[in-house]
Amino acid sequence: MSSQLLAEIEYTAALFRAGEAEVARAFFSRARPLAQHLHWLKIQVSRELRNLREISSGELTRQVDQVDRGMMREAIVAELREHYYETRHYAMLAYVLEGIGGGAVDWKSLDGERANAEWSIWQREEQKRRRAWESTSPLHGAAGSFNSGGAGSVAYGMVGLKGGIYEELLAETGKIILHDEMAHGDALEQRHPLYELVRTRDDAEIALNILREFSMIRLKGRNYQFGSPLADERLEAIARGEIEPATTEILKAAYTGAIDEEAWFARFHKAEKPLRAATIVR
Repeated sequence: MSSQLLAEIEYTAALFRAGEAEVARAFFSRARPLAQHLHWLKIQVSRELRNLREISSGELTRQVDQVDRGMMREAIVAELREHYYETRHYAMLAYVLEGIGGGAVDWKSLDGERANAEWSIWQREEQKRRRAWESTSPLHGAAGSFNSGGAGSVAYGMVGLKGGIYEELLAETGKIILHDEMAHGDALEQRHPLYELVRTRDDAEIALNILREFSMIRLKGRNYQFGSPLADERLEAIARGEIEPATTEILKAAYTGAIDEEAWFARFHKAEKPLRAATIVR
């Protein structure tokens, strides 16, 4: 991929990352009813449990069985690292959901509910579109997955939150998630297959169109997740590029000074429940 084509694709992804972060910031810009906080957290926790589902289904065991028999050793190390990162995201956000009064979280029950729930409609739309692109061609499939994780966009929007222990824990969670996404994000480290598949301007146009379409689905889904704090007109403005991009350099700087997970868990368990919060109206 030429540097010019690469820059255009990465810039587009960075614009939409900033858009998702703006949704989160807008949500936390004022106090809102508890139900709205439970809603966004429930959706986010359901997005974070995928690795638990994969481990439970035996996918990780099957991969381990292939080590030294076709799977490179560094590949299983990378796979285990991703499972570790994503599982701790789930653990932290599930604790926060319980901590503000969301009731006990059971990942299997939540995963079963997610399959047909109204609150997961945008997740299912993302999955449907990605499957359609994957069935079209490797280029289409790679373009559809290029911004699939959003590089911790919502996490970036939570960094810097202040108020009660709820906001403080979310701010630290945001830093930890950003660190992890930067550490294993294929698109961010140029390991993503799209870097090899885009060779011409036509390829780039296909990739950009899919990237914009998928990222807009994500942006609308994030706005729904947080109770639509941004007007439709603002979403369209973001899609036109009327926002400062969240570049990799900005994301890396945002997680400076992150606490470790042991400190996070200790802080959560020590805190009085329900968690004190400045942005929750009870």
